[in-house]
Order: sequence, then C-alpha cells, then structure tokens
Amino acid sequence: MSYGEKRSPGYKKHPANVFLLLTAVFLLGLLPAVYAKTKQTEIQPSIQATPGQTSRTYIQQIGPAGDEETEETINVYGSVPANKSLLTSSRFRVIDDFNSGSLKNQFGDDWKIHKEKAKKAEVKIIKEDGRGVRSGHSLQMQFDLQKREQFELWSSLAKLNMTRADFLALKCRVKNREKGQFEGRVRVALSDWAGKTVVRDITDTCLETKEWNDVLVPISFFKGIDLRQLERIAFYVLSRTKSTVGEIDIDEVTFFGPEEVGFESVAASLKGFPKVVLDFKRREEILNTANDKELLLKIAKDTWKYFENGADKEHHLVVDHLKIGDFPLAATYTSPTNIAMDLLSTVAARELGILSSEKAAERVQAVLKTLQEMKRWKGFFYNYYEVIRLQVTRPFISSVDNGWLAISLVVLRQAFPGKIAETATVILNGFNFQEFLDPENNQLFIGYDVERNALTPYHYGLLVTEARAMSLYAIGKGDLPREHWWFLYRTAPKAWTWQNQIPKGREVTQEGVNYFQGYYEDDSKKFVPSWGGSLFEFLMPTIVINEKKFAPKGLGLNDRIVTELQRDYALKEKKYPVWGISPAAVGSGRRWQYGEYGVKKLSVKGYPDAGVITPHVTFLALETLPKDALKNIRQLLKFDIYGEYGFYDSITFPGKRVNRQYLALDQGMVLIPIANYLRNGVIQKYFHQDSVGQKAEELLKKEDFFKE
Repeated sequence: MSYGEKRSPGYKKHPANVFLLLTAVFLLGLLPAVYAKTKQTEIQPSIQATPGQTSRTYIQQIGPAGDEETEETINVYGSVPANKSLLTSSRFRVIDDFNSGSLKNQFGDDWKIHKEKAKKAEVKIIKEDGRGVRSGHSLQMQFDLQKREQFELWSSLAKLNMTRADFLALKCRVKNREKGQFEGRVRVALSDWAGKTVVRDITDTCLETKEWNDVLVPISFFKGIDLRQLERIAFYVLSRTKSTVGEIDIDEVTFFGPEEVGFESVAASLKGFPKVVLDFKRREEILNTANDKELLLKIAKDTWKYFENGADKEHHLVVDHLKIGDFPLAATYTSPTNIAMDLLSTVAARELGILSSEKAAERVQAVLKTLQEMKRWKGFFYNYYEVIRLQVTRPFISSVDNGWLAISLVVLRQAFPGKIAETATVILNGFNFQEFLDPENNQLFIGYDVERNALTPYHYGLLVTEARAMSLYAIGKGDLPREHWWFLYRTAPKAWTWQNQIPKGREVTQEGVNYFQGYYEDDSKKFVPSWGGSLFEFLMPTIVINEKKFAPKGLGLNDRIVTELQRDYALKEKKYPVWGISPAAVGSGRRWQYGEYGVKKLSVKGYPDAGVITPHVTFLALETLPKDALKNIRQLLKFDIYGEYGFYDSITFPGKRVNRQYLALDQGMVLIPIANYLRNGVIQKYFHQDSVGQKAEELLKKEDFFKE
C-alpha cells in the first residue's frame, strides 16, 4: 500500500527560474540568504537549544542588516552512537547518508547537477564518512568556477512533511586545491510543492574547521514555504568577484526533531490520533457487556473514532491507515474506496445515534465539496490522492474503487434529500462505466493507466468478487447492458484445468445469454468459489446489497455456505481459536504490508493461509451467521487486539502477533455491518430504494446456483 509521487505543476521550470534569478541578483551584488518567491523572509533572532546538548555549531546568515552570527550549543549527531546509522533513530528523517554508495537519496530520487553557468562542476560518491563510520560514504562536489559562476545540486524530497522538525542538518567540509583558497559561497535551499524556495547561506559553518563541520539550520529559518509538502532540497556553490576552485564534501543530510519526527509531522495535519495503544479497561467493559446489541454499539462508537479523527484538517478526507505503538505511522493519502467507506460510515454513525443528523450532513457536505475540487479523468477519480494538496499520486483509474464511491453516493442521495442528494447525483452523472467494458467478453477491465493511455489487460471476470457490486450499480444506472451480469463466470470454465476443482454444474440461459452455472463442493456442500477464497470477496458487497433477501437461492445462499466453510476450516481444520481469513495488514517493527489471505479450497486459484485472522470479516458475517459472528467477536476480544479506535487489523497465529494498525477500508467493514445488523439493514435499504438498486434486484432474483 505504498504510493508514488509526481512532481507538482511547474516543477520542471523551477530550477532554471531560481538559477536565473539568483544570478541576476548576484550580479547586482545584492544576493540575500533568504529568498521566498520574490520576498525576503524575516531573519530569526536565535536558535532554540535543547537541554543537554553540548557540541557547537554556527549559522551564518546574510541579510539586509548585514552579517549576523548566531552561536548555540547543539549536539545533534552525538545523539546516535558513531557506529550506528542515523536511520536507527526516529529523531532523524534522513534525506541521504550516501552509504548506499549511489547518487540516489532515501526517497529513491537521483541527485542532479545543474551547471549551465559553471565552467566545471562534478559530483561523486567517496569512501569517507562524515561521522567516521568505517564503511560509510559521503558526496563530493568538485568545481572550477570563474568569477560570478555557480552551479546547483538538487534532489527530490517527494512531498515530505517536516512541520515538526527542529533543524535541517548536514555535515560539511571544504577542501581547497593548489590553485588557491575557496573564495565562494555555499548555500542550501528548500522548496515546497508550489515552487516557493528559501535559501540559507552555510559558508562560514562549512569553513569553520578543515575537518567535518556540523551545519544546523533551524526550520524556522525557512519561513514562507509549506513545510507540509517539501518538494526538493538544493545546494548552491557560487563564486563572487574571483574565480574559485575546490572540493566540498557533504554527508548526513537530514531533518532532526523530536522522537518520531516524521510521524509527528504527518499527524499534525490530522484531526486526531489515538492516545492509547491497548485500551484494556474499554475492552474489559465490552467483554462484560452481556447484551449483544449493546456490545456492538460500543464497538461501533470506538470504530467511528477512526473516521472522526483520521482525516485531514483542511480537506476532511480520511487517510488510508494509521499505525499505533512503538513505530507509529499515519498515511498521507487516500483512495475512492476509502472515501466511500467514510461516507457510508457517516450514514451508519447517524443511524446508530453516534452522530447527530446535523453533524452528519455537515461532514458529508465537506467531503463532497472536496470531491468536486479533485482532478478527475472522464469524471472518474484517480486511485490515490495525497490529502494535503489533493494532488494525484498515482495516475491510474481503478474501476472497482470508483464503483464503491459511486455506490456510496447512491446511498447518500437517499439518506440526505435536498442539496446533498443533488450534489451526489451531479458527481454520479460524471461516471460512465461503459469506459471499462471490454466488448469482446462483456466484462470490465480492472482499470485505466493514464500514463500509458491504455486499459489494463486484466478483467473482473468472476461473479464472486467484491467487484460484483460495481457491476450491479453500473447496470442499474444504465451504464452497462443487463447481459454483462450473465457474462461473469460462476466458476472458471471446465477447460481451465489449472483451477482448484473441476467444477460441476449445468448450462443455463438467462435473457438470451448462455453460460455455465458451475459450482465446487466441499464436505458435500455446494458453493460458487471466489478467486482467492477470502470472506472479503464473498461478503463485502452485502454492506449495501441485500443478497440474502433478493438472491435466496443464489448469492445469498452462497454467502452463508462459504461463511460456514471458512468458520469450520479455521476452527476445526487449523485449530485456530478464532476465524475470519481475508486480506489484511500485517507487520513487524517499522515495516508492514497488505497481504492477501484466503482458504484455498474455497477459491478458483487461492490466496495463502498464513494464520492471519482479520476481525472485519467477522462483522461482515453478521449478515450470514450472526450468532457465530457474535461468538467470534467475543472470542477476539480476549486477545490484545483492541485499541482506542476499536479492533486492530489483524492477529497472526500461533504467535498471537497483533498488527496494531487501522485501515479505513476495514474500519468501514466493521461499522457499516453493525448498522445494518442493529438497524434492520438500513444501509442496504437506502441502496435498494434508489432506482439503481431497484433495477439490480431484478437480476439477483433470477439466480439459482445449485438447481439440478
């Protein structure tokens, strides 16, 4: 669940613009150390020292008032033993320590040199470390500059958020060649997403000794740029009235601040973050709640806190995930499905009495307003946006993610008549899922790659996936022909011998389409498989579609059967103490990943079973096996898997390792089923009372999976 970044508009123009401006001002003899667009920022009077710091450094600043020197006792690099990497300390957000031996920084971007106005300027990695690490490296800039020449070395910061950092820090050393002393200046600059740049002069600190010198520039000195999205760092080396020749070495380029400075910077943009890792008192209270409905309502109230707090303060978009504990994380991006879960959860919270009608409407209006501001492709939303500036972070259009957003808008326009309904309909009318339909097989493509200007080569070909909800929506709206539904495979064709079972079944004709109504068997039970065998694939559509009511001989029956088979597989075959196998987040230490897990015998191809149990699918199972689901929820509460925002995302057996992480997607699949269970299918009713849902019912009623 990582994401890529794209440069902001105008980025490529920026280096040349700054270069020309600096050159012009230099020729006038007026070059200041601080530059933000065309306005100089105010010089800060002092550096705030942290108690206990002992080494000294100098920050030399040149401004309109003349040369000013500030001296403080700071010990930044001494906070980490010399034999350990700065990467081991959460107080550092390392840009580059050059120990990889390559000219790529920690964000995977190259260091680039712009030397149009320089006779000679080169960079290379040398086998010498600024902190004295035996196997370390540093970067060396070699130059031969005539008077009034300069060059620039820069690299991307990938929209880094450093609002909680105290310093930009680096090691610097100036080495003169035989031709003479260094007569130039050395400057460091930070630029934000909009191209605003602040430049600071660090020459005197670099020249303080002949060895490595610590350069600490307070973040407050970069006034005027958006520290929430830093786009690039640059070093400028320039001559003045004399030519200058030499070498400048830099190393350990980093931001420094409080513990978990990277996380704290990101979390500052959110409305809130959990203060408690394991809420033992709350968990015990819930476990001792005898009434099942009261138990579920308490869990719902805790789960709602994710959507209430895990959103950007300015644009109100819920972030993809939060990770709690020793190595906290907060995502900086979201997706259409995450937004859909937020909107549906807002309706659920209102129906459960957690949120007032007025507050719910206010939240929904704020999100819809943001949606209208976001960049789209043919009315569809991109798959990932960063939440601070709403910039697209991956130029891909996911059909199923847009499908879930569309479904949530259908629910909204039924739950909120009036202005909200009108706005939701306007956005919906911008979608046309015909864009994803492959005329050769009447199935939907997974998505569209904007950079390649091409649809993906893969389809959502099986009926039993989470994508069937998208198909029903698109047919109900009129984007797709009804026949599309019958072109979805119930099982893979018999000829595909690689599948887990050779399916049994019969040929069926519906609405003029002939297809194979296949099924698998396990322990004498017939079922229609999913691709991976995860409960998520079988049950996620039921948060909005009442398959139990409208497809009692088809999908509704199948949902119940596979829930029973998953339960029995986990409890009886694998002897796990709880059940519920589906894709989930797993992790260890600072690392985590989203893994796909399932029960192979319930699948066409199969996801692995790695002992990972995820609570959210038990809440989905309130629709199919409510008594068993409630029993499983109570059993899950006996493990250390409950925090301030409800259940964490996964627990792995036999080691009982909990990944203390919340995912917006999975939190939605906890809260929405609770609302359906406690309020008589309320979210499903909103969908089915819409004209889109009414048309979908007609297809569901025609299904009879196991008729001989």
